[in-house]
Amino acid sequence: MGEKGVAANELARHLHEAIEQVREDVAKLEFWANAVAGFSQPVPDYEFKDVNVWLPSEQAERISSAGADKREKPANVRRR
Repeated sequence: MGEKGVAANELARHLHEAIEQVREDVAKLEFWANAVAGFSQPVPDYEFKDVNVWLPSEQAERISSAGADKREKPANVRRR
């Protein structure tokens, strides 16, 4: 292969690397554009009483027994 062939291969390699870098940059750009779009939406309203907390059964039992000691049940704790 002559000098022109080597130069053409080197040029093609650089071109492929540049195209791959553009593809990666576009993927990052799409990710961040979606993130910004998601964060630009207002936080939906909610009532504290509507919030459910899922706990491992051991932790739920500890909380329940602590609540029973105080003669009150923990709010919005569901056992599995």
